[in-house]
Amino acid sequence: MFKTAGWIVAALVLVAIGFQYKYESLDPCEWLTQEMALSTGLPSIQGLGAAADTVMSKGECLQNWMDLRVKDAESK
Repeated sequence: MFKTAGWIVAALVLVAIGFQYKYESLDPCEWLTQEMALSTGLPSIQGLGAAADTVMSKGECLQNWMDLRVKDAESK
């Protein structure tokens, strides 16, 4: 049981490191704004997540980010 829990914790840490590396943030609103900028061909801009956070909740940002990723994957 402890071995399984250890593997789960290790996987979560690796996922968090991946998001930190790609988006330089663990905030889903920051992920959303960076993905939107990249999908339009603009360079990523740090700090726009705070603006999105005032309009949407973290859950809405996460859902919109996931929807944007799915639409991007379907278009390729």
